Amino acid sequence: MNILLRNFVLLLGAGCLCMAAVAEEGQRYKLQKIEDGDTLVVELAGGPERIQLAGIDAPEDTPNPKLQRDAQRTGLSEDVLLSIGDVSTSHLKRLVSPGQQVMLSGNLNRRDKYGRISLVVMDDQGNSLNEKMVADGYAVVLNRYPLDSAFRDQLKQRESEAIKQKHGLWGEYRETAMRWSGRGE
Repeated sequence: MNILLRNFVLLLGAGCLCMAAVAEEGQRYKLQKIEDGDTLVVELAGGPERIQLAGIDAPEDTPNPKLQRDAQRTGLSEDVLLSIGDVSTSHLKRLVSPGQQVMLSGNLNRRDKYGRISLVVMDDQGNSLNEKMVADGYAVVLNRYPLDSAFRDQLKQRESEAIKQKHGLWGEYRETAMRWSGRGE
């Protein structure tokens, strides 16, 4: 692929030509911190950036407005929700550790409503952490998130299998996970 195209993707939208930075294939970035089950801090050229594992959601592990909304929506206490958030975060910490190198895939300019850059993050072996968190039963697929349809289908299949096989939160914390996720039996 042309070196200019490798570093930039041309986007046509609303009648204008725009350039969006994309993560360079194979480039490795230092993982600084794991914030929770779907958020990492990675060292990019401009400094540390919060990265959201694109297309997935994990339970909150710290008190915040989203936790409050989840508690109100589910009828579960914040303490119960925080407990499954801690379990989810602990699982991601078993998959990767600060100081490790990770690879990123996606548009470096696309941020979510919390200011995080939404990307697919791969460990040093090239395994998608987004997929692994869903397949292992510690995160769910965000249904209203802009994702490549093939990747979304793959995530949904992994989620369905995790629920069926009672992996992760779908095992010991099944009832709580079902209420938090809105997934019915």
